[in-house]
Amino acid sequence: MSNRYHATPYDISATGFYFDTYEKYQTRAAAHRNEYGDPVEEYEIQFIDGDSYRLFEAIGVNQANLKDWFERFEDMDDDEAAKLIILIEHFGYSVEDALDQIDDLHLFEGTAIEYAEELIESTGMLDQMPENLRYYFDTEAFARDMVLGGDITPVEIDGQSYIADGV
Repeated sequence: MSNRYHATPYDISATGFYFDTYEKYQTRAAAHRNEYGDPVEEYEIQFIDGDSYRLFEAIGVNQANLKDWFERFEDMDDDEAAKLIILIEHFGYSVEDALDQIDDLHLFEGTAIEYAEELIESTGMLDQMPENLRYYFDTEAFARDMVLGGDITPVEIDGQSYIADGV
């Protein structure tokens, strides 16, 4: 599904227009006039419909970076988009710094407890413990301690739970 946008003029004597590509935006904006026949120069860019709303908002798309949005971000895959949103919104990175860090961030789809269970299983962490003591290991407390210690960060994006690790 393609995204749909609206260019809302700051000039109150002009009406806005819808577009779905940068080329359509450029064409419409170049020919756009207000009710007095003067060119309209400044717009607020609004996301109307599509799948990339959270990324659009996180990046702060506006008239100045609209071309960059279409060239670099609009068709970004879901995993990279989620990473970028997390780096910008939850860790406070600028867009460019987030792009530099995107490969260092690892995402786990699920809760902190599920992450802890997967970590314990994949690393064989409990194999070093005598078998009769393994049943006393508190996975929930371990997960909570990883969150409180800053080792992992639980994040929710559009109803999906993620664990961010590696930043």
